[in-house]
Amino acid sequence: MPKKVAAPPPTAEEYATLTARGDELLAARWAKEAKPLSDLYFVVISCKRPANVKPMEAKLQGCSPTWIVGAGDVEAYKAAGATNVVEGGGLCASRNLALQLAGAAGKPCVQISDDIKSLSFVASREDTEQWVKPGTIQVANQRAKQAEVGVASLGACARYIDVQTRRVGCKLGGTYPCGNPGQALGGPVVGAEHFVVGDFIVVQPDALRFDETMTLKEDYDFTCQHIYKHGRVARCNRLLILAEHYVNAGGAVAVRNKQREAQNIKHLRSKWPGVFLGSPRGPSEVRLIWAKRDVTIGGTRIFEPDPRNPGRGIYDQEEARRAREKRLSKAAGKPVHVAPAPPKAPRPKKAKVAAPPPPPPPE
Repeated sequence: MPKKVAAPPPTAEEYATLTARGDELLAARWAKEAKPLSDLYFVVISCKRPANVKPMEAKLQGCSPTWIVGAGDVEAYKAAGATNVVEGGGLCASRNLALQLAGAAGKPCVQISDDIKSLSFVASREDTEQWVKPGTIQVANQRAKQAEVGVASLGACARYIDVQTRRVGCKLGGTYPCGNPGQALGGPVVGAEHFVVGDFIVVQPDALRFDETMTLKEDYDFTCQHIYKHGRVARCNRLLILAEHYVNAGGAVAVRNKQREAQNIKHLRSKWPGVFLGSPRGPSEVRLIWAKRDVTIGGTRIFEPDPRNPGRGIYDQEEARRAREKRLSKAAGKPVHVAPAPPKAPRPKKAKVAAPPPPPPPE
């Protein structure tokens, strides 16, 4: 069978038509709070991918993006059509340069990966001020079937995220990390302690920076920094993202391998004990669960790695306390006392939601 030929990326005019309805859905939710595009500082983080300039520039009409590229890449990007190109460094150095440039301009920084296919907005009638979490994934999927989903422009999505960060008083906002509307509708409209994927983020002027010792999963660490310092983030769970970063040549793909993944996961777990649990998707993935953080970073439990279950902590808190005492005493060469974890606050009772009435019998 002949190979399928990928459709060419949309032109700026085609993209405007494609995203018109999604932009309308977003505009209905930001009232008069949205800033004009000129008040946001758009940056595309890229490396060895000048072929992505044309499709990304078509999606960023009116945004005047700056391209921050790898060492020696400036001329190739200019030749591909990028008008404002700055040489960065490694991934995190380039991200930090973007924050620096936006801060100097006094604007929120919109950082965008160069391989985003689309952003979509899910408009659900259940998303009211009295929003109730669906009891099962089946209920969430049913809500998704009843929702309207519209592809939205990158500029409109950035304005929406900027509004949400300012509404809740945080400094970092972003999208749901995948394109599954059923999963997205299982959480609140705006999440406070959830992972913010770095492919599309809005960062208000702030002193926090990406950890330049990391080569992968730097967005997990950046999310934790913001939750730890500012108390929350604004992950917009009705914005769905589709990107090609695992298959698109260049960028982080050039350095992604099992060893690098393991090194960065080890760093995350050392820096944020208890927060990063194993993932059913495999040893190279993690789940960010801020509520499980260690007492040393404001949590309510002692997290000590369980040698019997790699990637997990010792469940029994007294056993964990003794294991920590033993580890710290050995390192110090003298006895070290570890206090018990503080008692957990009782969980609030869930509000009971009345079941919908049964449908009337057929006549």
